[in-house]
Amino acid sequence: MRHSLDRLHPDPDGEHVAAITELCYGLAHHLLAYGMEKKYGVHKDTHVGLPHLLRQHGESHMATAFERLDQLRAGRWYGGKGDGQVVEECLKLIAQIEQWTT
Repeated sequence: MRHSLDRLHPDPDGEHVAAITELCYGLAHHLLAYGMEKKYGVHKDTHVGLPHLLRQHGESHMATAFERLDQLRAGRWYGGKGDGQVVEECLKLIAQIEQWTT
């Protein structure tokens, strides 16, 4: 996923915003599952219930980051919301999640 994300970004014309956002969401899920397994010995195989699991283990910051990515993703696919700085926000959230896993 990271390799695909790196191939699509930078995206100066905004042609791949939906794909980049979707990749960030998937990458976040995998990173959070890895981090939860590493830190707590548990993980979720699906995104459903992941924020709840994170909060159960005191990881509210990561739950909020994942929920924000979910909002950004839904806005690209379903809401027709403008792209603005969506890609940059997604990448910042991914960076936060990656840092959390270390």
